[in-house]
Amino acid sequence: MENKMMMPACYSVMTEDEMTYTSGGDAGTAYAVGWVIGTTISIANMVWGIGKSREWIQKNKKGKSVTELAASGIDAFANYLNKSVGNAVVGVYTAINLAGWWPVTAVAWVTA
Repeated sequence: MENKMMMPACYSVMTEDEMTYTSGGDAGTAYAVGWVIGTTISIANMVWGIGKSREWIQKNKKGKSVTELAASGIDAFANYLNKSVGNAVVGVYTAINLAGWWPVTAVAWVTA
C-alpha cells in the first residue's frame, strides 16, 4: 500500500488567513455568551433585591422616621450578611447591583 494523498477532483487551496473562518468559533462568541449570562444574572438579582427590600420596608416602616428605617435596614442587612459566607457574597453583590441601578432602586423604595 502506498502512502499517497489523494485529493478530490474539485478543490480549492485555502490560504492560512482564510482558515480563520473555518475554525468554528472564537473568543468573541465566548465573550458574548458570558455577557448574556452575566447580564441575566444581574437583572434577576436586581429584581430579587428590589423585591426583598420593598417587602422589608413595607413590613417595617410603620411608625418610623426615614432615618430610623434606614438605621434598622442597615442592621438587618448586616445581620443577613453575618449568617453565612453565601449570604455575604450574595448580599455584597446585591448591594453593588442596587447601587449601580440607583434610580430604579430609589423609585422602588420610595413607592414601597
